[in-house]
Amino acid sequence: MPKSDRHESIKSAYNNPENGWQFPPSSHVYCIRHIAQNSMCEIKDKDLRKIVVNMGYALTEATFNYYRGEIRRINNDALSWIDNIPREKWARTFDGGQRWGHMTTNLAEAMNSVLKETQNLPITALVKSTYYRLGSLFGRRGHQWTKMLASGQVFTDNYNKGMAEEVIKANTHNVMQFDRERFYFMVQEKINHNDGRPTGTFSVDLRKQHCDCGKFQAFHLPCSHVIAACSSIRQDYSIHILDVFKILNVFKVYQESFLGLSHEEN
Repeated sequence: MPKSDRHESIKSAYNNPENGWQFPPSSHVYCIRHIAQNSMCEIKDKDLRKIVVNMGYALTEATFNYYRGEIRRINNDALSWIDNIPREKWARTFDGGQRWGHMTTNLAEAMNSVLKETQNLPITALVKSTYYRLGSLFGRRGHQWTKMLASGQVFTDNYNKGMAEEVIKANTHNVMQFDRERFYFMVQEKINHNDGRPTGTFSVDLRKQHCDCGKFQAFHLPCSHVIAACSSIRQDYSIHILDVFKILNVFKVYQESFLGLSHEEN
């Protein structure tokens, strides 16, 4: 899932079939931080910049259109500039879940932080340092995830923490079943959990993996409304969780080890 500031060299690398980045399995989308920076160059209005960022992060089309209307009200030229960028490239509402909720280049920056001290080295020293740093990193992470896998834990700690919070919310919802096949529900929130929006009633379609709140589609994880719907029919909500969140799949990332390099004289 490469994310970029729309630089031509990045697009060129992505479009090269020999690099193996074509869709699927990956998709080329734009970093919202770079979109915001570029908007400042074109629009030069800090308040509009915040609205543009809110548009990008919006989970539903209704919210996206609300912020779009705000921009139209303030500056039509700014709206034309925004509308010229394909929505599926930068707005979470329209990306079809391809970016899994990640809106910035932080995934790539995490690896850059491991290598930041090597960036100004001569090329030979840079390559050697990169190799040793990554080899050491994969060794540590591989050992860490091997222990986690052996412990019998199925999902990652971050996943478990997030799901625990959603379960607490789900316990406060009221569920109405709307079809005899038990796929479609209306879920009513009874308590405001400070999610940045007022309480409401949301439709959930378990067969289509869809919830009106947008979280289910964006993050590929059951939201509190989906969990409540599953609970109402005594269905384990974990059947709607993709394998990518399992410790086994994280372990596979670090399963292969880097080979040690022989002494230069050899």
